[in-house]
Amino acid sequence: MKMGSSRIIFLIVHGTWAHSGMEIITSLQSLLAESGENSLAINLSLGISDRHGFMTCDPPVFANHGDAPAEINRWVDYLKNEWDEIIVIGHSRGGNQVALFNQAFPTPEVSHLVLIAPMSWIEEEGIRDYQEKYGKSLQDVMAIARRNPGKAITADLLNCHNIEVSAESFLSYYSSETNRNTPELLHSIDRSVLVVQGTEDNLADAYKAQTELFSDNPNVYEIWIDGSDHFFRDLYADELVEQMLEWLQR
Repeated sequence: MKMGSSRIIFLIVHGTWAHSGMEIITSLQSLLAESGENSLAINLSLGISDRHGFMTCDPPVFANHGDAPAEINRWVDYLKNEWDEIIVIGHSRGGNQVALFNQAFPTPEVSHLVLIAPMSWIEEEGIRDYQEKYGKSLQDVMAIARRNPGKAITADLLNCHNIEVSAESFLSYYSSETNRNTPELLHSIDRSVLVVQGTEDNLADAYKAQTELFSDNPNVYEIWIDGSDHFFRDLYADELVEQMLEWLQR
């Protein structure tokens, strides 16, 4: 790969209910531009037409974790008409969704994937965390959602309390039907992928506990940035981009 080529573009996907203008995304784009690289940061629709800024808890919520891969693929289809090579980057939940995109859409124009602090999901921990956060049984709420396909339910979802949310939306964030556990996806990933984690990111603990799931996959390369949290602010963003570009040159 020849970096700095006008025929290469980075497609960047944000994290949970976020947007293309958040700090980590704009920092990545600025640093890539300084290195002579082209990029496009997108906003996932999350069930809202022409969405901008962070998504709020305003009901009804139709956002669906599993919709992102197809949306990413539509952007890839758009870009591949103008660019020879596409590198797809995802942060946090977006990292998992980029891995899901790769699984569903094996597009040859996408040469590499970069997963920045990608989310992990351990079911037992998710059940416990939901009970501790909301004082309710996650299994009970999921059972209500499964009994009401195509309808809205009232539930606690992510950081939203007692909101009206579609049953499908709720299940996409908590059930096992959509694989939100990135280490499992890395086990069988067949494209060169870089995983970047921060040593001070508590959310990386679940990832760290499952590295054996993909330790024998030569397509996966890991970088741990000492001192960074989940958002790679300031000089940590510089180090992230520098190491990413070095990796791409290998």
